[in-house]
Amino acid sequence: MKLCKLAYRNIWRNKRRAAITIASVFFAVFFCSIMDSQQKGMWEQMIYNTLRTQAGHIEIHGAGYWEDKIIDNFMTIDDAAISEISRLDNVDNVSPRVEVFALASFGNAVKGIAVVGISPGNEAKKFNLASHITKGGYLSETDDGIIIGEELAGYLQASVGDTVAFIGQGHFGVSAAGLFPVRGVFHFTAHELNSSVAYASLPTVQNFIDMPNGYSGILITLKDGKRLDNAINKVKEVVDTENNEVYPWHFTMQRLLQTAESDQLFSKLIIFILYLIVGFGILGTVIMLTNERKKEFRTMISLGMQRGKLALTVVIELLLMAFIGVLSGLAISYPVAAWFHFHPVHMSGEMAKAYTDYGMEPILPTSTDASIFVSQIIVVLIIVFITAIYPVRKIKRINLIEK
Repeated sequence: MKLCKLAYRNIWRNKRRAAITIASVFFAVFFCSIMDSQQKGMWEQMIYNTLRTQAGHIEIHGAGYWEDKIIDNFMTIDDAAISEISRLDNVDNVSPRVEVFALASFGNAVKGIAVVGISPGNEAKKFNLASHITKGGYLSETDDGIIIGEELAGYLQASVGDTVAFIGQGHFGVSAAGLFPVRGVFHFTAHELNSSVAYASLPTVQNFIDMPNGYSGILITLKDGKRLDNAINKVKEVVDTENNEVYPWHFTMQRLLQTAESDQLFSKLIIFILYLIVGFGILGTVIMLTNERKKEFRTMISLGMQRGKLALTVVIELLLMAFIGVLSGLAISYPVAAWFHFHPVHMSGEMAKAYTDYGMEPILPTSTDASIFVSQIIVVLIIVFITAIYPVRKIKRINLIEK
């Protein structure tokens, strides 16, 4: 305690020097915390939106389908099993899908597209597809028609009420062909969805490929994503795991996670550079502090103070200044991050429209994950201990009779 009191008094002997050191730590912690919080919050929101709209916390596929997405690797499951999955604890939404490739033809126009069989009721809750219909109407559960994107409708010169022919491959390699009336036309900002996707009801696509109860996959959205492992175990109890595979979202969304990791690495590089600058600033202060106080150090050692205790006093001084800077930085940055977490920035213009068209909220929230703020403390402590090497070595080697 005596050493701590001595260290505290030594800090304020030169208020300007102490203020510069504390301010450099404060601004580094504040900006790094906010930057990391915004980056992590953006990706958390994007992953959350993707899970709630285009993917699922859990996906069920036929054995071998993930490696080779062909119809012969589709899964078969009865309606009773799907209903049982939907009744499981923590399950919010179950969206069966049938995704196949087909050539769409109307008049003299032909184009390869993806035909997606959906449960219109479940999909309306998950993807909010019905809100994007610009012409015509939405599908019903037993509808034999399709809805297509505006760009695809323009390419085929087809409109609501026209009948489009599909030619593709059915189950076991047989040819699949059918005529489908256009019930509606939708619009998305995403070019791929707008120009090369047609949605139909599940029975319609299953009949098209001649595979009743056949699915390319089943997407399961959970109420609480943190209870993922427990939910997977319960789903496996319902599903035939010998012929089907159950995947967590970490596996099915590897590309998005890799993109997030790459983006976060760039952010961490910027944070590293910022802390490197702060580290050199603290080191400069420490060098100046040590050289200015050589006479003081010699006097204290001559009066009987042990070199180890003197070195420890200087280290405590650095730690105290660092902690004042860190705590003040966190005291400001955490409330700012918490505010924008509960009151996120709302995007506008084309960016907002793109998010909305994907069924995502056009917002940029921040994250309040404790690891963001704990990491700042750890980094500053590492910097302090590295910079403390210089004064400790100087005190250990100081020559008492040097002028």
